[in-house]
Amino acid sequence: MLSMDLQVESLKEFLIDVVDPNRRSEVEINPDHITLLHGAKSEKQLSHKKRRSKNSALTRREYAQLGLNTLPTRQIKFKEVLPLHQLWKGYMKEHLGLSTGDTVPQVFDPRYDAFSKLIVKTDLHGAKIRVIQSKCPTLVGLAGIVLLDTKNVLKIVGEDDRLRTVPKNGCVFAMSFANMEFTIFGNYLTTRPAERSVKKIRKLMEPFE
Repeated sequence: MLSMDLQVESLKEFLIDVVDPNRRSEVEINPDHITLLHGAKSEKQLSHKKRRSKNSALTRREYAQLGLNTLPTRQIKFKEVLPLHQLWKGYMKEHLGLSTGDTVPQVFDPRYDAFSKLIVKTDLHGAKIRVIQSKCPTLVGLAGIVLLDTKNVLKIVGEDDRLRTVPKNGCVFAMSFANMEFTIFGNYLTTRPAERSVKKIRKLMEPFE
């Protein structure tokens, strides 16, 4: 393929031959515009394309349209997700800094505020939860292991091997860990897990033993 300089020169000679003789001295070629006449890309266009490709990750909408947030409703068995729950328990022990025999800080305990914020920032994937209050009465009593935690819903697998979608907004959840049970208000979980882990949060849970 001819170099850019030779292409510019060839094009200039061609134009000089076809334009008015009195205006031939005005003929100038902009190399960036040569791509209008052939398939090669100028350096400027290539660099623009390269910059654009760096931002080629899927958007959240594209992610959802491809069905990457969906899970089969019947094929997943409760016993198959128990290993995920075991991993979550190990994560929780480290996340909360608990040792064998530790108890939940009570409301009057100076540690309570920091502890409650840790609970709400917890990654719920693998957690065992139960709906104890809801604006929708049919949701009360639903329980299972969390398989997917999105901004607005939790997808849980129950012991009957059914996958259910539970909205966070308007629900109150009980979450069990070791000999502890925590009450968490779903309204304050309506952020994505990655954002919730760094978000400034007020105390939003109540402990029970």
